[in-house]
Amino acid sequence: MNFEERLLMELKTEMAERAAREPAPRPRGIMTRTRLVAAAALTAVAVAIPLVLGGGTAAYAVTKNSDGTLIVTINELQDSEGLQAALNAQGIKADVTYTPRDKVCAPGRFASADYAYGGPNPKNMTAEQREEFNRPEHWRSRDVARPIAKDKFRISPNFMRPGETLVLEFRLGNDPRVGWSFGNWLAKADSSVRPCTLVDEGGADKEHAEEMAGG
Repeated sequence: MNFEERLLMELKTEMAERAAREPAPRPRGIMTRTRLVAAAALTAVAVAIPLVLGGGTAAYAVTKNSDGTLIVTINELQDSEGLQAALNAQGIKADVTYTPRDKVCAPGRFASADYAYGGPNPKNMTAEQREEFNRPEHWRSRDVARPIAKDKFRISPNFMRPGETLVLEFRLGNDPRVGWSFGNWLAKADSSVRPCTLVDEGGADKEHAEEMAGG
């Protein structure tokens, strides 16, 4: 038995003992929420990923379903270039970025194809304007990529238009209860996506985790 196997066995034993001592937590689903930050509507998803020990496990996997959708599994936040290339090989024009737990990409990296990124602030809208604002076609990016499990999300290419880029930003969680968070947007057809400039994230994961736990 090598070091990694012994470490994994010790971890499993510790988790089993801890589970016996503590009451089982209530199951919680993946939370999707829309936040307004600096007058920009951003879709943020907080999910948890399992601990990965040792080598031998791919950082990601991309599988294609018979209906044309893709299932992306994230095992660990490594090799964003590889995931981007895998999506490109499946016909998805994508831009994938991984950031540290306390950093995000500065806004304004690209021209958004809908309101999910850099859209208008609905705070002072009339009822008629807000109805127009909420029309499904203005939020296609939420349908293009949707979480379906703690470590998986589905990409539905039929919601993308020719030439658009699926922009994916993943960040390590800054709260022990959040493994990683993920943002997904659409860049306008045939437009460029600028490189990520890191800025402070602000520590919002604690708030997300409390919402997911019902606190």
